[in-house]
Amino acid sequence: MRFKKLYIFIVILSLNVSSLWAQSNNDVKTKDTTTWNKFIPDYVKLQYAGGIGFLSAGVGYTFFKQHLDVSLFYGYVPKWFTVDDLHSISLQFTAKLFRIKASKNVEILPLNIGWYIHHTFGSKFWVKLPDNYPDGYYWWSPGLNAGVFIGGEIKTKLLANKTPASGLAFYVRAGSRDLYLASKAGNKSIPLTDIIELGFGVALYR
Repeated sequence: MRFKKLYIFIVILSLNVSSLWAQSNNDVKTKDTTTWNKFIPDYVKLQYAGGIGFLSAGVGYTFFKQHLDVSLFYGYVPKWFTVDDLHSISLQFTAKLFRIKASKNVEILPLNIGWYIHHTFGSKFWVKLPDNYPDGYYWWSPGLNAGVFIGGEIKTKLLANKTPASGLAFYVRAGSRDLYLASKAGNKSIPLTDIIELGFGVALYR
């Protein structure tokens, strides 16, 4: 039931953003001058895994001629992976270093690097050290962490002729979070595969 609610949320989010895109594109004369148009997200994303949830939905904006993405994600982990359902948010910054024009309809971004900060909700995922622990007992917080990642992306013109969007993109990323990296630095015997988190996603661009 909870997974069904998540699915409905993602569908509604996508439909609302698409509706805003359509409204913006229909008003060509004021497309670049209306105040509200500046706040319409440049893309919506749906991601599987990657350290921010079993399934995550996000929106974001591009800056510096599409060389920087700033995204806000809502992540969900169903209870069959943990004791309880987990809900989280993450703020991500992705630098897209260069692009390769493979064809008229395909663009390859082979090297994207990024950083994120992630917060998981719930009483077990505290941010401030609980009073029952002495000061400095933990240097890290289970409810708040940061991480880095590297990946690539393929942008296409798929859906451009049937929707207000400019195209559909597919991306992959591999990264790790601060606690994992610190653990690896302190214990070289930890396998690299134990600290790497893979993620796959799709993005619908405005």
